[in-house]
Amino acid sequence: MSVAPLNVRRRVEMEQTLSDRIEGMKERSHAMLAAEWATSKMRTDITQKQLQEIKTISQEMQQAQAVLLIERKTRMKEFLAYEAAIFEQQLNAMGKAFCKDR
Repeated sequence: MSVAPLNVRRRVEMEQTLSDRIEGMKERSHAMLAAEWATSKMRTDITQKQLQEIKTISQEMQQAQAVLLIERKTRMKEFLAYEAAIFEQQLNAMGKAFCKDR
C-alpha cells in the first residue's frame, strides 16, 4: 500500500471541497430560477384570471342591458296601449270616436 504525500492529500481535499461548493451553488441557482419562474407564473395567472373575469362581467352586462331594453320596450307598448284605451273611452264618453285601421 502506498500512502500519498500530505501535500497531495490536502490538494485532493481542497479540490473536493471546491467541487462540492460549486455543485451547491449550482443547485441553489437552479432553485432560485425555479422560484422566480413560479412567482412570475403566479403573477401572470392572476392577471389572466382578472382579464377573464373582466371579460365575463362585460358579457353579463351586455346581456343584462339587452334584457332590460326588451323589458322596457314591452312595458312601453303596454303603457301606450293602456293610454290609447283610456283615450278611446274618453272620446266615447264625449260621443266621439277615432278611426281604427283594419
